[in-house]
Amino acid sequence: MGFGLPFFFIPTTGLALSSVDEHEMDSAAGLMNFLRTLSGAFATSLVTTVWDNKITYNHAELVGLADHDQSVRTLLEQAGMAADAVNQAIDYLITSQSVMLATNQLMTVIGVAFLIAASVIWLAPKPSRVVEPGTGGH
Repeated sequence: MGFGLPFFFIPTTGLALSSVDEHEMDSAAGLMNFLRTLSGAFATSLVTTVWDNKITYNHAELVGLADHDQSVRTLLEQAGMAADAVNQAIDYLITSQSVMLATNQLMTVIGVAFLIAASVIWLAPKPSRVVEPGTGGH
């Protein structure tokens, strides 16, 4: 995503700036930067909340599936771990896997959203003029 973000933001900024008159370009660039920052903050909050909820959900699902036959618990106890340490070790394994699952699930959704957003660029009207990326108050 880090490599692809400029390929998304630069064309959308160019489209936005080419749709206003030249004397409005500085104001449009400022508004575009404000909205990009505001949207980034909102998206960060939304993604963090969804990620945390998915971690909790995946943890609850994995707890119900983990170590039905008690083989991991038996192995750790035979290795000399105390009962509390065994519980902590199993919880650590389940938590780390639930974080990984939540990350994979969220990045899949974000990737699809970026593909849809990148595809929408073909639906945007062609600009009547071309604006250089460095113009407009940047």
